[in-house]
Amino acid sequence: MKKSFILAAVAVIVSLLLVSCGSDEQSVSGTDKKKEEAEQSEEQKPKEEETESPEKDFEVATTIEEIIEQDPGEYAGNKYNEAVVHRALDEKNFQDKDSFQVYAHLLNLMSESGQYKEYHSFVKNFNPQIETALSDTPGSMKLENGETVNGTANIAILLDASGSMAQKIGGTTKMKQAKEAINNFVASMPEASNVSLRVYGHKGSNADSDKKVSCDSTELVYELQSYDNEKFGDALDKFEPTGWTPIAKSISEAKKDFEKAEDASQNIIYVVSDGVETCGGDPAKAAEALHDSNIEAVINIIGFDVDSKGQEQLLKVAEAGGGEFKTVDSGDDFKEVWEDERVRLYNEWSSWNADNYNNVSGEQTDKKNELYGKESDFKNLTYDEEGHLKDAVYYLENNEQISDEVGNEVISMIKQRQDILSGLEDEFDSLLETVDEKGDQLKEEINEKGDEMKEKYDND
Repeated sequence: MKKSFILAAVAVIVSLLLVSCGSDEQSVSGTDKKKEEAEQSEEQKPKEEETESPEKDFEVATTIEEIIEQDPGEYAGNKYNEAVVHRALDEKNFQDKDSFQVYAHLLNLMSESGQYKEYHSFVKNFNPQIETALSDTPGSMKLENGETVNGTANIAILLDASGSMAQKIGGTTKMKQAKEAINNFVASMPEASNVSLRVYGHKGSNADSDKKVSCDSTELVYELQSYDNEKFGDALDKFEPTGWTPIAKSISEAKKDFEKAEDASQNIIYVVSDGVETCGGDPAKAAEALHDSNIEAVINIIGFDVDSKGQEQLLKVAEAGGGEFKTVDSGDDFKEVWEDERVRLYNEWSSWNADNYNNVSGEQTDKKNELYGKESDFKNLTYDEEGHLKDAVYYLENNEQISDEVGNEVISMIKQRQDILSGLEDEFDSLLETVDEKGDQLKEEINEKGDEMKEKYDND
């Protein structure tokens, strides 16, 4: 009985051991199987494709537009450091790279394309034209290119044809001397000026019976227009001194003359009279009304052999009209008045010439300096890029990372890039030539017109 129990116990223990061993074996076998499946899965798993280097798809730029659209290098501009770049080159294997791939990688490191865009945009937007606006020329002359500088000057002569103008001074009538002086004066006016001649008191006589007729007489014998020697001379011959002196009426009628004319930069009246108003009008009031109107005429009075009472009245007329009063006692004095005007115009032309020449020259110089500065910065940038790229090529050759043949090909591509960039230098130079040409042309026209008019008013 005891023996049977022992045998049964042994059998149970053996069974348990077998189960345990089977379980461990199954566990180990399962682990190995999972590991094997994992390894097999890893082997069967398709390897991730290596990222294509941008250098493989690189295309050499053939235009400045293509260059400026490229990305700047990692060490462009102030980031460039030779030692850092050399270290970056050491970290890459170039022995299996062709010249295009080497060139592309160098550009990725040191291209200045980002900054080139600024200069390209500057050149395309720069205006080489001279934009300085010329100031009004005395009398608003036209330049040789046909450009009119603002408006014109309207100059009206109001001539007294009353009977007293028939009196003689130095053997010649006042009227004749006045006509000669007036003709010489208007003949010297700038060619773009408009001149007119209005006469007053030239009808009837200075008798009381003809007073109404004479006081109503004022006539525009030469309409406001450019000076024509023959026509103006004919207008001066149409009348002789006969009647009374309607100065106020003549000034009021002159206002209508200006209203019919084109706008001008200046409206100027010269009243020539040898006496006071004798028709009951108020010439000072008429002068003030004309001066204060939208015409804004300046009224100058020339008193020819006028007594003290007449001078007092005519001075008030000039003051009311915003002008000057001058008195003359002879034909020579009369000429001196016009001589003062000639000198004034000469000086005005001298100032106009100098001021506008200097203004144009100043703008021309400013634009050229701006172009020179930008072009110099651009050239320095291209020189820096070229030097950095070539240094990298020589470094790779010296370290036997690329062959001499590959190095020569890369140097050739660097040179080609510089040749393309030099096209922008040509555009800078073209702009400089245009600024020179336009500025010099305008300065020459200013000088020619200034010299022409100064010679005209020069009495030496």
